[in-house]
Amino acid sequence: MFALQQRIGNGLASGELTPNEAQHLLTKLENIRREDTVLRERRTTQEEWDPLLGRLDDLEREVDRVRAHPSRIDETRIEDRMIALQRRLDEGMMAGRLTRVQGRELQVRLDAIRREFLQQIKDRPFTPEERTEISGRLDSLERDINRVW
Repeated sequence: MFALQQRIGNGLASGELTPNEAQHLLTKLENIRREDTVLRERRTTQEEWDPLLGRLDDLEREVDRVRAHPSRIDETRIEDRMIALQRRLDEGMMAGRLTRVQGRELQVRLDAIRREFLQQIKDRPFTPEERTEISGRLDSLERDINRVW
């Protein structure tokens, strides 16, 4: 059980697990530990241990599965950036800081980035290469918005 606790901690440290995911897994592990302690304090049969061992195996598989498919923290950060850029565009056009042509051109670029991003995360994890490419495009768009704003 200690090794499983370490794997959860390592997953949290590496960013493969969010704090909420790690807490959820550690709570399950603590429940198994408590039941283990109760069983160790008295004379038990194999039939009494089997359900506990099965739950421990299930938890190990869950930790492996969650760590293999990291949460969508990176996608959330990119989505937040797109929302912030959309606000800047909207504010710039409403305040007259951007011409209609500039606003339309920048909006088309943001829409294309958003569309590609949503397609990439639709049915699979977001790869580091895709994250780098989308982030670079957002950086470029942000620079252009700042230049004309």
